[in-house]
Amino acid sequence: MSRFPLVFVFALLAWPASAVAQAGAAEPPAGTEPAPQPGAQPPAEPSGAPPEQYYVEPPDPNAQPAPAQRRGPPPQAIHEPPPPGSGYGPQLVWEPPPPPKPRHVAPKYSLWVGARLAWFIPFGNLWATCTVVTIDGFCVQYAGTAWSDYASSGPAFEVDAGARLGRNYNLFLLWERATLGAGSAEDELRGGQQAGDTDFWALGLRVSSNPDKVGFLTEVAIGYRRFRAVWDDGTELRLTDAPFEARIGLGADIRMSRLFSLSPLLTLGVGSFGDAQWLTPDGLTQPATGPFDARASHGWITLGIGGHLDIAGGE
Repeated sequence: MSRFPLVFVFALLAWPASAVAQAGAAEPPAGTEPAPQPGAQPPAEPSGAPPEQYYVEPPDPNAQPAPAQRRGPPPQAIHEPPPPGSGYGPQLVWEPPPPPKPRHVAPKYSLWVGARLAWFIPFGNLWATCTVVTIDGFCVQYAGTAWSDYASSGPAFEVDAGARLGRNYNLFLLWERATLGAGSAEDELRGGQQAGDTDFWALGLRVSSNPDKVGFLTEVAIGYRRFRAVWDDGTELRLTDAPFEARIGLGADIRMSRLFSLSPLLTLGVGSFGDAQWLTPDGLTQPATGPFDARASHGWITLGIGGHLDIAGGE
């Protein structure tokens, strides 16, 4: 058999399969749309069909806006601390630091000694002399015998010894000796008056507002005083029995170092003598007042400055 008839036979056998494949490809299955071909335009809708209508509901004015959608990682929970005093969670207690310990210059406790120089000014009356006596023996009128009749102002020296207590307080004993000038009274029998002196022994309390630097100083003392006046012939006038003499002083306490301080002071004192005696040169005594005479009040003023030491002090 020749080649031509064989080719013709194979062509006839292959033709029905290719025709069926082309027909399946050209006609899509029912209910499906044909796939668009590359470069083909989509089919146009019919121009006569009306567009599809939709109903849109108006927004509610009272509605809350929808929360915005947060993009990114989800938010982390925030835990608020419990209120103070609830007993939950850590409780932080803050206490202020303690104040710095003050640095003192004056010791808190010590032995306290010192001295003072001052100017002594006497005033008032030594006793009251009765000038009018009734028939019944009562004195109805008195005349004061001035201290200035038997003494005038003069220098005074004072010695103090005691203890410092609690830094601001001093309890001490004092002795004050004042050397006074002659008074104004004249006595032809005894001659001229030479001089006078007075002594004061007392228990004192001293308070300083700031013993470390400069403080206000207050001083109170209660004790005993005596007075003596001397004439040219050796006669003496002595006044005693004054157990409740008192003075008050105001001044400044100036700390110079840990052991030493200065104290300018103004004092005012009052008292009363209960006994007045003349002492003659041969040692005899006689009263200087009469039976109807009485006590009288006297006083004094001093202005001076003192220096004191703190010995064996502590803290």
